[in-house]
Amino acid sequence: MAATYAALTSVLGTIDKLLRSNLLVGLEEVHKQQLESLDKMFGTLQVSLTGKCDGREPIINKGLQRRIKDVALDAEDEVESLMKQLIIEPADDEQVLECCRTKLDKVSQQAIQVTDSVKEELIIKQKINNCPEAESSASPLLDASIRENVMEGYNEERGRMVQRLTRGSGSNRLEVVSVVGMPGIAERVQQGLKGEKYFIVVDDIWSQKAWDRISHWFPDCGNRSRILLTSRDNKVGEYAATNPNESLVMRPLTQDESRCLFYHKVFGENYSIRGSDIDEFEKVGEKVVTNCKGLPLMITAVAGILSSKSKLDEWMEVAQSVSSLVNDDDYKQCLKVVALSYNNLPSLMKACFLHFGVFPKAHVISVKKLIRLWIAEGLINLKGVDEFEQVAARVLHDLIGKSLVIVEKRSLDGQIKTCRIHDLFHDLCMMEAESENLLYVLRSDSTIMISQLYTNFRWISIQSENYDTFSSSIKARSLYNINDAYFTQEGFLSKRVRVLDLEEYYTSRLSEGLRYLSVVTAETCVDLPITNLWNLQTLIFFVTPPYLIHEVVTLPEEIWQMSQLRHLYARGIYLSSPGEKVLGNLQSVSGLSPCCCTKEIFEGIKKVKKLAIRGRKGEYPTDLKWIDNLKYLQHLESLSIETTELLHTIYRARGFFSLTSPDSFPQKLKKLKLNYTCLPWEYMSIISKLPELEVLQLKSGAFLGDKWKATDQIGFQKLRFLLLDDLNLEKWTTTTVSHDHFPSLERVIITGCKFLKEIPQGFADSKKLELIELNKCDPSLVAFSEEIQEKHKELGRNKLKVTASNSVSCFHYYDLLHLMSRGLFRNNLSTSTSVVEGTVESSHEVTQDFQLVPNCS
Repeated sequence: MAATYAALTSVLGTIDKLLRSNLLVGLEEVHKQQLESLDKMFGTLQVSLTGKCDGREPIINKGLQRRIKDVALDAEDEVESLMKQLIIEPADDEQVLECCRTKLDKVSQQAIQVTDSVKEELIIKQKINNCPEAESSASPLLDASIRENVMEGYNEERGRMVQRLTRGSGSNRLEVVSVVGMPGIAERVQQGLKGEKYFIVVDDIWSQKAWDRISHWFPDCGNRSRILLTSRDNKVGEYAATNPNESLVMRPLTQDESRCLFYHKVFGENYSIRGSDIDEFEKVGEKVVTNCKGLPLMITAVAGILSSKSKLDEWMEVAQSVSSLVNDDDYKQCLKVVALSYNNLPSLMKACFLHFGVFPKAHVISVKKLIRLWIAEGLINLKGVDEFEQVAARVLHDLIGKSLVIVEKRSLDGQIKTCRIHDLFHDLCMMEAESENLLYVLRSDSTIMISQLYTNFRWISIQSENYDTFSSSIKARSLYNINDAYFTQEGFLSKRVRVLDLEEYYTSRLSEGLRYLSVVTAETCVDLPITNLWNLQTLIFFVTPPYLIHEVVTLPEEIWQMSQLRHLYARGIYLSSPGEKVLGNLQSVSGLSPCCCTKEIFEGIKKVKKLAIRGRKGEYPTDLKWIDNLKYLQHLESLSIETTELLHTIYRARGFFSLTSPDSFPQKLKKLKLNYTCLPWEYMSIISKLPELEVLQLKSGAFLGDKWKATDQIGFQKLRFLLLDDLNLEKWTTTTVSHDHFPSLERVIITGCKFLKEIPQGFADSKKLELIELNKCDPSLVAFSEEIQEKHKELGRNKLKVTASNSVSCFHYYDLLHLMSRGLFRNNLSTSTSVVEGTVESSHEVTQDFQLVPNCS
């Protein structure tokens, strides 16, 4: 059903986009009425699709679901074909109008026929009323090996549970404590906690309605009874809890905790391998524990299997991949448990979850890329909305909240940058997606080649290193080339193709309906059939060979005709003059050459919210006030400026733009990142006045000089996150009148600032500062930061944390130049000596290469 629902979501979004556009101007009213009729029919079909007979069997059978899917896909093709004609051809052309009328009549008749079939199916179901009784929504019974568990690994969480269950708010009234997290927790909770009054564990509550149906069963007798409720949805947990803010969110187990749980289960019962061989089993067991990645239910299930295996080679076989357990009963039992998470997802989210299957197992996925792919695939309900990315981000956050997706990495301001899914959930994705003809994955061990595929899979993911040709007879809508496969130039002519993610391949033969294109190019001038890419939303170029630090890709002037374009990326981008054209949907541009930072081009991309300017020294305009043109980007929220050049060349530079006023930047700017811009520290006074700035990242060479002194009375009023990375900063101070600097600062991260020994004393008075993170910094800086932490404690503020990590001291060539300029470095390098990979390990003794002079001051 997920495939059919996704097809309906996509066609409804496409129809809505056309109805809300200005493309229908000049067409007959009958065309608009036909589109509105299609929108209504497909909307009705989508609602009918979610209906279930007696809560279990879908009202619409699988055969009819396939018919609906095919009609929806065909209809979307025709509507997009109509959109193309309206964009490229004049609307008053009679032949165009007649063609439009014929296409809409055809898809309307198909939709009417399938709608009638659905009505007949409903009538039959109602007459015979033979739907089986609904199954219980509770978790399936686990076998004894999974039920008999202690609450291993969650010592801290267990203590908090006990505290809240026994103390709570101090009231005698009934309280509910919610536990939110991955499946399979309550089985251990129930064994680890015992209550004297009535204590009930309610496991796996899926919705607020489900809790409402049973909550009245538990009378509040004023005797301090407690209920422990678990859910995989944090919203449900907060809804049911007496104190929503105190819900316990369970995390994956650490490696040590996973190991304890694993060995407790395996070696507690399996005495046959005790003795001299146990060390070898423990080595293999460590690999198994790592593969389970902290999922308690998976650890328990795998341990249950291995507890009955006494041969080392059996253990080694399991350790190769957790997926190798697919034929074991315990693994299947475990899979059934996590399948409940998928089965209880809203229909809209199921296809988004299954889409994770196009990526290899254990693959770390860029959230930015994932969201753009979901939009291009038509998986997100975009009817009536313009902020596509925000809607898709909410779906991802819901999947994370339901414990189906794991956050891998966050940005400085806490935004999710990368994510992944557990191997067990990946197996579920693969099975469900393949069963619905949504996904076919070509692996190295696949028995058939791409050219032999003729089934209507929606997604094809190539995860094989075998070379093959792509057949144009395949009706896939998306192709993901994870590895380097070979394709014939005739391969991409199918009008159905919406996504080509070919990060290691380039082709100039492209589908006219493409929405997402990621390709490699070895050319500086890109020869793309732009007229066929009228529907493109995301365009990404990767330059080959990869060792090229920077290469500007010159895009043809037809790029300004791509009205649907939302995201544009390359290491370097040159754009021609737009004339009067405006890319009104463009949200982000990454890699724009500094020479393109003109008023004319910025007015052509005036809706951009995220901009990365990147280029060599010679690409910057000679007029240093070019930065003032940014004021024409009134919607800009995130700005990055980076110079790509050899370090010694950058070091001799003196600024690539000049700042005279905060008005040089758009006033909505929230994030600013500078890298090798070689600015004087005095400019920080101007930057500090940006009214909405929340995140500031200063990287290598962003500012030249070794002193940053804040002299303004007020500055950085909304700044929450500050990163100083690899700067040659020695003194960072504020004056007595600048005590109101950084009033909102929450996190300071300092990395590789080897000469900095103190931070502003004013941080001792900061009320919002939560973290000072130091990496590869001088020990004096660490000690000074810890003194600030102690002052916070003296004032009763205990939330400030100071973390420090150090590695072997090493200096980049850039650092050596800085030391030489200050007389702290004596160059003994011979002309034949080379600096490998730009780094030289430091030493306080004379060597054949160089001498670092001790500072005796």
